[in-house]
Amino acid sequence: MKAVILEDEKLASNRLLRLIKEVNPNIIVEKIFVSIRAIANYLIENEDQPDILFLDIHVLDGNSLELFNIVEIKSKVIFTTAYDEYAIKAFRHNATDYLLKPIKKEELEEAIGRATVLSPINLPQISSNPYKERILIRFGMKILSIKSNEIAYIFSKNKISYFYTFDGKRTPSDYRLQNLEKMLDPAIFFRLNRQFIVHFEAISSIKTHNASRVKIELNPPINEELVISTDKTRIFKNWLDR
Repeated sequence: MKAVILEDEKLASNRLLRLIKEVNPNIIVEKIFVSIRAIANYLIENEDQPDILFLDIHVLDGNSLELFNIVEIKSKVIFTTAYDEYAIKAFRHNATDYLLKPIKKEELEEAIGRATVLSPINLPQISSNPYKERILIRFGMKILSIKSNEIAYIFSKNKISYFYTFDGKRTPSDYRLQNLEKMLDPAIFFRLNRQFIVHFEAISSIKTHNASRVKIELNPPINEELVISTDKTRIFKNWLDR
């Protein structure tokens, strides 16, 4: 697997290079560039683009987001920067991840993991699906993009919505459930009550609970009682049977 780095600070590029080797020694960093012009010329001249681009945002001759206006990017892109305000623009360019400096080894490992398991290099395809394939989460100084199909359920408490993924991780966000409900495919996700939106495959068991109500257990498990109201139970059963 091949990669190139855009970074105009020598110490930062050396550290990133070292971390990449530690995280995945199979990644060969072919070039390290310090300017947008230089990396743009390289990408234009080489028909076979590298598998991954590691791009700093601010470099000697401008903002690396300008690169997308110069050349057609087919590589997976991981942004590495000290600035968090460009995250939304970065993900609009189909960034695989957006890492804030100083880069943590475990976060880089996750980002590279996402880049390596994604489909082979190709141009982004326009989808007719009106629902989100990825959701950008920003909470405090932390920014993360989570694939919708990785979300097991979302639990809301004290005005914080927690994303639980199938691998057992939990990520807080400032989203409201009513907004998330519109983003997620209703054929796969169901709003159980005021606190939960669940993925179909996260439901591990369904039990009768007090007359016509049902109790749900989730996987990954959560230490919260999840009972669906009588009115919602009928809708829930129809959703299960579609």
